[in-house]
Amino acid sequence: MINKGDIVNFYSTVASFQRDYRTRNPGLVIASKVFPNSAKSSFEKNSAYILWADGSMTREYTTYLRVVK
Repeated sequence: MINKGDIVNFYSTVASFQRDYRTRNPGLVIASKVFPNSAKSSFEKNSAYILWADGSMTREYTTYLRVVK
């Protein structure tokens, strides 16, 4: 589970997705949202707003985020 305040890295096995985040990682979770009653798949339900190290902010599906330990 991704929570507000977590430090995360973007991760994907798709090289073209990963490439855009090389200079952004790590990021701080500003807010996260879970939609438990949604008819959408679990992939689409959970998202988080991330403030990245380069100063950019994006909304990402939590399946692409890994908490930094």
